[in-house]
Amino acid sequence: MKNEHLNNMMMSRRRLLKVFMASGISTALLRTAPLVSGLLYARDADAQSAGLPNKTVSIYIPGGSVASLWNPTGSGESMQLGAMSAGYEPVKTDCNFMVNMSHSNAGHGRMPILLAKNWGSDSYDVTMGNALGPNLPFRYLNLGVHSNGQGQLTKDNRNHLPFQENPFTVFKMVFGSAQGSNSKTPIMNAHMSAANAIKNRLAGYEVQRMNDHLDAISDTQRRLDELYGGVSCGIAPDGTEFPLTFDTFSQQARLQADIAVAALQCNLTSSVSLAFGNHQSEFRIPELSFQGHYHNAIHGGSRGQPNYPYYTEMRSHLGSLSAYLIQKLKAAGILDSTVVLETSDMGHADKHSATPCSYLIAGGGARVNRGVVSDLGAGYNQHDVLHTAAKACGVNLDFGKEIPGVIT
Repeated sequence: MKNEHLNNMMMSRRRLLKVFMASGISTALLRTAPLVSGLLYARDADAQSAGLPNKTVSIYIPGGSVASLWNPTGSGESMQLGAMSAGYEPVKTDCNFMVNMSHSNAGHGRMPILLAKNWGSDSYDVTMGNALGPNLPFRYLNLGVHSNGQGQLTKDNRNHLPFQENPFTVFKMVFGSAQGSNSKTPIMNAHMSAANAIKNRLAGYEVQRMNDHLDAISDTQRRLDELYGGVSCGIAPDGTEFPLTFDTFSQQARLQADIAVAALQCNLTSSVSLAFGNHQSEFRIPELSFQGHYHNAIHGGSRGQPNYPYYTEMRSHLGSLSAYLIQKLKAAGILDSTVVLETSDMGHADKHSATPCSYLIAGGGARVNRGVVSDLGAGYNQHDVLHTAAKACGVNLDFGKEIPGVIT
């Protein structure tokens, strides 16, 4: 069955390439400006769409949460978030907060199975990329922020893949560059040239769509340029970008979110995973009160205080980074067509507990019941979150089960 699926994907891609070439659009043009191929492949996908969400983002935040401090109450605009979940305030009506669940394999060192059925199976981001966007320039993007060295999330054909953690490198990889140009030529020039070459073959609404995509890439490049110091993004010699240290953890996280959203908006991929840190939580966020590693904020950093002030502060801030990505999806006009899930590796991290655990699903438009708290019990775990998110997109995973009340 898997081989048949792969053969169908290859045939579909070859068929599309033949159409492009017959229209005078060269494969060299597609390689130089992936935006163009993303738009053109999306035209074919749109024709086959069943109206379901066709994009997905899986977010990993280490360290779980303390149910008594995290669980929201109420619904809609009147929903009251907990101290640990306060970071989601701007997007609470876009989320389904699933509480009091369990984890099938809680603890440190479990990253390779958090998005997968087992240690040897493909991860959710790969499976969804194969199902939703096999013809897009990137089947999936696996982004991280200080995640390597202590595990990976993404597995493709039994291979554990390292995260793409440098936003400058990721931007160049995803959006391409002007080959043979001066080293200070912005990446946008290659896309503009390619876009102008095919505009006379596009319908009016597609020209506007192309312009919207170019604006999305340009805005991301501007953000990178500002942080780098005003020089065109992606053209600096290796090692000269701003330091990717803990001092810029939040900046890196938001840049990776910007790149993820722009890639989805421009139809360069249908599946993105984004990890904030690793399973040992060995990073710090210097703009917060606690200056030590997140791991230490969980274990002993709060000096026995039952409300875990530093664990709470760190977890709420990491939630705000998830909320930032959801806000960007909404601003880009693609949150309704994107299902976002957030997972972790345990419940109460100071106890390494497998229950109660909290997760969330956001976006998905009318397909997902949002702005609510779903109290589900220990009979549901992270596998069921993956299954439900996939089903919201019309994809059936061979593990997990649908969580009631999430899909409308």
